[in-house]
Amino acid sequence: MIWLLCAVVFSAGLSFWLDHYGARVLATVLNAEGKTTFGKRNEIDQNPRLLSAASHVAVGEELKTTRYGKVWLCLVPGIFVEVGEQTDLRLDELRLAKWGNVMAHAMRSRLAVLDLSKGIVRASLSNLRAGQYDLKIKTEVGMVMAGRGSLFTLQMNGATARITCVQGEVSWKSAHGNSTELIPAGYFCAFSSGDETSRRFSPASADAQAQSEVVAALEFASFLDDRASNLRDGQAPVPGR
Repeated sequence: MIWLLCAVVFSAGLSFWLDHYGARVLATVLNAEGKTTFGKRNEIDQNPRLLSAASHVAVGEELKTTRYGKVWLCLVPGIFVEVGEQTDLRLDELRLAKWGNVMAHAMRSRLAVLDLSKGIVRASLSNLRAGQYDLKIKTEVGMVMAGRGSLFTLQMNGATARITCVQGEVSWKSAHGNSTELIPAGYFCAFSSGDETSRRFSPASADAQAQSEVVAALEFASFLDDRASNLRDGQAPVPGR
């Protein structure tokens, strides 16, 4: 009876945890070009693994793309990123929470947390079906936060983070302050370490680099649209390890 009671308590506790905090999943590689290595921080330099379209990437693993290397990932169903060339990126959290035991379209929330050391990441978040979408990308300068329906580019170059919002809206939180700034669609802004002065967002249409970033982000969105019709929110999650 004691063992049975313990099993019931454990099962109830696990169910509560998964319902509130979600289950960890693996990121799925949709496509890969060039050379990309991945692995845990303590092994990626000594014993890196080559990434391919058959790979899955776990929380805590890092991706390093070389020149001409590029990777398209489904982090969790409905949240996708394109990792550009010469980029160092770590996956810090990938979770899904469901509405009880319902199987069809049962996702209550989707969470992905990344850490970008250098390089460029383009992100697309679905606007389909119910539930919450949360993507956070940390840098040494601050953190980008995005929700459903957003499409944006984040580039980390030295101590400067440059954000171009193409669709929806994204928020920026400085690593050295508590304020959060909203970047609307069609605008870009650069944030530097230690620079806490007020920002002036500029329209992407007035800047050649921003225009290129908009085009690249739209091409990424087109790539997703060209995949299976249910890809944006129907990619089957792979249980994490």
